Amino acid sequence: MFSKKKNTKGHVGIALHDGGVTLGQCTWKQGGYQHAAVKRINKNPRDISSEDWQTYMNHAGITGSDCVLSLPPSIARHQILRLPNMPEQELKEAAAWEMVDRLGVERSTLQFDAIPVGSGGDVLAIAIDQQTLSSLLDPIYAAGMYLTAIEPQCVSVARTLSMLHRRQSDQSVVRCVLDFGMHDSAFMVLAGDVLVFYKHLDHSGTRLVEAIASHTNVTKDQACRMLAGPQSSNDDAEIGKAVRDATRGIHEAIATDAMKCIRHYGVTNRGPLSSQIIVAGSSGWNRHLASVVANSCSQEVISSRETQHICALADEIVETPGWHVALGASLASIHQHRRGSDTTIREAA
Repeated sequence: MFSKKKNTKGHVGIALHDGGVTLGQCTWKQGGYQHAAVKRINKNPRDISSEDWQTYMNHAGITGSDCVLSLPPSIARHQILRLPNMPEQELKEAAAWEMVDRLGVERSTLQFDAIPVGSGGDVLAIAIDQQTLSSLLDPIYAAGMYLTAIEPQCVSVARTLSMLHRRQSDQSVVRCVLDFGMHDSAFMVLAGDVLVFYKHLDHSGTRLVEAIASHTNVTKDQACRMLAGPQSSNDDAEIGKAVRDATRGIHEAIATDAMKCIRHYGVTNRGPLSSQIIVAGSSGWNRHLASVVANSCSQEVISSRETQHICALADEIVETPGWHVALGASLASIHQHRRGSDTTIREAA
């Protein structure tokens, strides 16, 4: 059931994203974000001390000590497993042993969780090395913060893009999400506010930048600016053509994988098909990618910035890498009465 509070103040969202950290906090009130604050820290999270955390928190414009940590697949191993229908605790236990077998390590060295995905028997298993987890958490605790939950990045992203689809009647509203970052990407299908399909992809903004730099013989910094250029049809035609030609092969590979994901979802789930593909992430949106994906998947493709509740956010927020992960983590408490048991790693420390 829903919380009866109409005004939900979020915790501090800590997103380890694209090799750095993004902090975020917001209030959700009457169908929109209020008092959203986001700060990007371009530093390896393993190198951040407790003193650093205190400084960042003080300068980020956020309040409170409760926080939610969102982990990417590069830190918390994500694996889709096909397991029989069983009670939740047995499911988590089976997923843990399956991950131990796949990774070839001692179970005592890993922390686990498992999330059922869709109706076809898929389970998203998450595993993280205990030593790595402790090295990340200890400075946060030493800075006076209290971790209420740890969750995989895809859950945070799904929450951000589902804030207007949280009613039971919204479960028939199906959307695909291509979350495209600098280092990796993921394809998800959301039914209402439920994650019903997930697949980690190797495509990344870094590869696009490298392809542009190689094709046009420019520096990577220049290639980054060129990639950021094709946001609309009003951009420089010559630059747009160069970016399109350099990235065509990668974009076609992304579109092919997206089409395969949609087909897999259609076969394994009996629910309705998606009505559109939402492109999110720090490297996701350019019109060339949107055009190729739209043609291959025969669906409308839009930027996450075009969605009703996100378009009202300030440009400096939505242009910050990882903002959608940090604000999604910040609002984790809004779902705690509905699906808290299947979206968090319970034993955080």
